[in-house]
Amino acid sequence: MTELSVIIPTLKPEDEVESLRRLERLAFDDYEVIVRDDDRATTARNEGIERAESDKLVFLDDDSLPAEGYLERAAELLDREAAVAGRVVHPRDDVVKRFTGHYALAGSAKYVSRFWGCNMLVRREVFEDVGMWDEEITWGHEEKELAERVLHEYPIYYDPDLLVYHAYADSIVDLWRKAYRMERQTPHYWDRVGRPRSQQWVDTVRLLLDPFKYVGYSAPHTVARAGRTVARVAGRTSGLLDSASTGGGRRRDLPFF
Repeated sequence: MTELSVIIPTLKPEDEVESLRRLERLAFDDYEVIVRDDDRATTARNEGIERAESDKLVFLDDDSLPAEGYLERAAELLDREAAVAGRVVHPRDDVVKRFTGHYALAGSAKYVSRFWGCNMLVRREVFEDVGMWDEEITWGHEEKELAERVLHEYPIYYDPDLLVYHAYADSIVDLWRKAYRMERQTPHYWDRVGRPRSQQWVDTVRLLLDPFKYVGYSAPHTVARAGRTVARVAGRTSGLLDSASTGGGRRRDLPFF
C-alpha cells in the first residue's frame, strides 16, 4: 500500500499547482497525489479521501510549499498520531505577515485545539469516527469546525518540524478579499454551534464600531487593518442576509481559491 496520500484542492491547471512541483523535488517517493478541482475545497478534500489508497492522509493547499524532509516526517508522525497540525510560515516580511498570528500555534511540539488545511495530517479512521469535511462551508472556518469534532474523539498534535511555506495573502487587496470570503461563512459556522441570530448581529455591529479594529502600528498596517475590518463586516453581513433569505439552508457557491 502507498505510504501517504496527499490531497490538494485547486481550481488551477495542474501545471500551475506549486505544491506539486515542490513535492516532486523531495527525496521521499512512497506517496500519491490526488488533485481535485471541485467547486468547494471541502468537497474536493472529501472526494480525495474517498479515492485515497493510503490511510495516512496529508492535506495541502495548491500553494503550500513543504520543506525538505516533510513527507518522511508526515509518515513518521501518522504512525503514532491520529491528527497533526504542522507549522505554517508566511514567506515574506510584509504587512500581511502581521495578520498571520493564527499560524503561530507554538514554538515547540504540543497538543493544540486547531489545524489548518494548508498543512495538516489525519488518519482515515478519524473521518470514519467523526465524519467528513462540512461541505456546506465553501471556504473559511472549515478547519475550525472539523477540529472541534475531532477533539471529541482524538487529540491534535502540533509538530513545528512539519513545515510548509504558505503565503496568507499576496497583497493588501487580497487580504481584504480573503477576509470578506471568510466572514461570509461565519454565520453558517455560528448556526452550527447554536449561536442565536440576534447575538450574531450584535457581534457584527460591535466589530464595525470597535475603534481599535481600525488602528495599526504604521500607515500601511492601519490601511490594511481598517480595510480588513470593513471587509469582515461586509462579508458577515452578506452571510447573515443570505442565510435569512435561504432560511438557514445551503449558501450560494463561492470559489475557494
